Amino acid sequence: MRSGRRLRRKGSLAAARPGLPRPRRPVLLIGRDGGAAAWSRTAGRPVLLPYPQLQCAYRPPACCTCLAEMPQGWHTAWMTGLRLALANLKPGTGKTTSAVWLAHVFAQAGNSVLLVDADPSGSALEWSDLAAMDPRLAAPQAAFPFRIVALPSRELHRRLPDIARDDDVVIIDTPQIEDHGAIARSALRYADEIVIPCAPNPIEINRTTPVRDEIADVDAVRDRPARSAVLLNRCVTRAHSISDARQALQDLGYDVLATAVPRLEVYAQSFGMPISDTGCDLWRQVVRDLVERCAPPCPVRS
Repeated sequence: MRSGRRLRRKGSLAAARPGLPRPRRPVLLIGRDGGAAAWSRTAGRPVLLPYPQLQCAYRPPACCTCLAEMPQGWHTAWMTGLRLALANLKPGTGKTTSAVWLAHVFAQAGNSVLLVDADPSGSALEWSDLAAMDPRLAAPQAAFPFRIVALPSRELHRRLPDIARDDDVVIIDTPQIEDHGAIARSALRYADEIVIPCAPNPIEINRTTPVRDEIADVDAVRDRPARSAVLLNRCVTRAHSISDARQALQDLGYDVLATAVPRLEVYAQSFGMPISDTGCDLWRQVVRDLVERCAPPCPVRS
């Protein structure tokens, strides 16, 4: 991440370094410890948010006048130290597509992003190579404006801390668990948030159970349990299957992200191409759902 955008821990809160550039829209900076700082238009600098005010930042904050504009733009926030893994039992479930689009949206928001291709097939790395050759780009690095590494290793959870920076948003494209279980489990050990892409049909819903079992097994060797949630994708817009699948997954005890990714050509045909701005708004909503899950539960002051 560029100088001046790193957060450092200060007790239970995250503090911003001096010299942080003034953002063009309201932002919320969240550390992995759950603390936060927000840009105060009144003070003209980042200000620390106590936990009660942090929750207020997600809704019209009557108690925080200097943050009054934040609800309109907070989901474009910088994040620090987020470790995210996309996991599923089978291939072809949208893990790579989701990982790449999320990486672009986080990078567009000003984050330092590290995309980790942990799949031996190297789909994300191949995507970056093909996108870099697009003749419409002014520079090859513009295709993937973030770092990407291939790390299909059973020791990923031990090796990745030497590669990732403390303030990186790390997004791991894991391989299918049924064929590369050891690599996938290593990625699950490293991640703070595990996202399970799932189409809204019975067979894919059933396949989430082995993934949850793997997460439970890995939690036994972690310092603290990872968060996990299902991302409904390849959905037919306004179809009853979306609400039915959401209810079925919730009945099984899953957290389901509020945003469902529709079945659109802009996503289905995006492999090997530079990411289009046309489809980014939807993924910004997915990022908002993920950022909300990073906030510590706390009461809202009236």
